[in-house]
Amino acid sequence: MMTLKSITQWTGAALALLIAATASGASQIAVGQLAFEPIGLKEASGAKLERAILTYGDEAYEVRVNGLGIGGAAGVTVTVTGEVRGLTNLMDLEDIYITALADPSETDVSSDDLWIQSDRGVRIRLRTDNPNVAIAPGGDEVRLLFGWGE
Repeated sequence: MMTLKSITQWTGAALALLIAATASGASQIAVGQLAFEPIGLKEASGAKLERAILTYGDEAYEVRVNGLGIGGAAGVTVTVTGEVRGLTNLMDLEDIYITALADPSETDVSSDDLWIQSDRGVRIRLRTDNPNVAIAPGGDEVRLLFGWGE
C-alpha cells in the first residue's frame, strides 16, 4: 500500500521529469509546412530561395525568404520544404531567424537539414528532396516576410 509520502514523492518525480523534458527543448510537432517551387540549377553555383507557400491550418500564405540559397551540380532539379514548429500566432512567423545545424539528438534528422529559429520560439526545419543539393544561409540571419513583394 502506498502512503501519502510515497505518492507525494512519485508525483514530485513525475513533475520534475515533465519540466526537464520541456526545458530541454523536447521535439515539437510540425504545425505548418513551407513549400518552395521546384528549382532547376542551371549553374553549379546554386540559386536563391525566395518564394514559398506556407500552409498553416486550412489556409495558404505567400512568404518571402531573404538570406537562403541552395547549391549543387548544374542540371539538377530540387524541391525544398520546411516544417514549421512552435508557431501559435500566425504573425509570429514574420521575423528574423538565426541559422543553426539540425539537432543531432532527433532520430529523423539528416546532417543536411538546416534549422532556423526566431526569438519568438518558431523553429523551421528545412530540407531538400535531393541529398546532393545543400541548403545554405547567406549569413547568420534569415528574414521571413508575408507576401512576395511584387
